[in-house]
Amino acid sequence: MFSGIVEESAQVVSIEKTKEPVRLVVKSGLDHAATKLGDSICISGVCLTVVARDGGTLSFDLAQETLRRSTLGSLKNGDRVNLERSLQLGDRLHGHFVFGHVDATAELVSRTNDGKCDRLEWKFPPELRPYFASKGSVSISGVSLTLGEVTDTTFSVYIIPHTSDITILSSIPVGGKANLEIDMLSRYVHESLTHRAPAGTKSSLSVDFLQQHGFADGK
Repeated sequence: MFSGIVEESAQVVSIEKTKEPVRLVVKSGLDHAATKLGDSICISGVCLTVVARDGGTLSFDLAQETLRRSTLGSLKNGDRVNLERSLQLGDRLHGHFVFGHVDATAELVSRTNDGKCDRLEWKFPPELRPYFASKGSVSISGVSLTLGEVTDTTFSVYIIPHTSDITILSSIPVGGKANLEIDMLSRYVHESLTHRAPAGTKSSLSVDFLQQHGFADGK
């Protein structure tokens, strides 16, 4: 499990697309003395397992499902990726709970200045619309972000200079894609509302209740 607070942008050393499974190798500048085989590391929003390590050079195997759901299959040698090591019990928790289970890719629609920050607008698959609410959380390429404006087809996020400097978000071009993970809390709320209480029972949880208390935006 992760928090969406990216530690660095690591460099892709190689990606062997002819292998099965595909082998991704990245070079990290962090201290990986404590990193072991089998550890989980978040690479641009995808939870991956360390299968080999040589100092700060880390190797991962990519399943076909990972390639279908994420942007990792389009990586090239020399590309940068967001990297975050897994959380440790007892540490302060920043961001929000990020699992590294990518739901889909989002397309960058526009990038505009908002003072010294950047406003990024993303287009998402329509089936994910129920999971977005203004001021909720979302993970883009493994970065924990707060949702700004939400429409039926897009959402916006605001990027401070520090986030631009330490992550790859500033290098994604308009029309480019990024890995998208919806907030796990919204996933379970939606599931609860979709599968209502059985006939003859009454539940106090409803869409109206959530809207009245600021947990849903009515879309």
